[in-house]
Amino acid sequence: MLTKIKIKNFKVFEDVEIELDNPVVFIGPNNSGKTTALQALSLWEIGLKRWVEKRGGKTIPKERKGVTIYRPELVSLPVDMAKVLWHKLHVRELSFDDGRQKTKNVFITICVEGITDNKEWQFGLDFYYSNDQVFYCRPIATEDGIMKV
Repeated sequence: MLTKIKIKNFKVFEDVEIELDNPVVFIGPNNSGKTTALQALSLWEIGLKRWVEKRGGKTIPKERKGVTIYRPELVSLPVDMAKVLWHKLHVRELSFDDGRQKTKNVFITICVEGITDNKEWQFGLDFYYSNDQVFYCRPIATEDGIMKV
């Protein structure tokens, strides 16, 4: 059973945490994020499945390379460009260090918590932009840098 979802930088959500009781009912005015919350859960599931397909069963190293997700495969998230999944279309962050420009990815972060067989678990994924048709997904690093899928 899923108990909580944490979402950062996804569509209308800059940073939100949603408790999932039993049953779950989303109620709110138009454009408040009801569908977006379900889409975030769907994106997390797509990312998890893709990660397990490509790298499942292996220890995840600290330097985690992402797995590719193609925008046309997102049947449950019908968008024309991958960029619209990012909050305010913000996919890169620019900064300057000693006069040099640095570019950093802005991640969509989706972490889901749950209980299975009376054991609590959590698993989070970072998504980062490549272009309008492609983005990447990787597990969130743990404190010790190792996570098992």
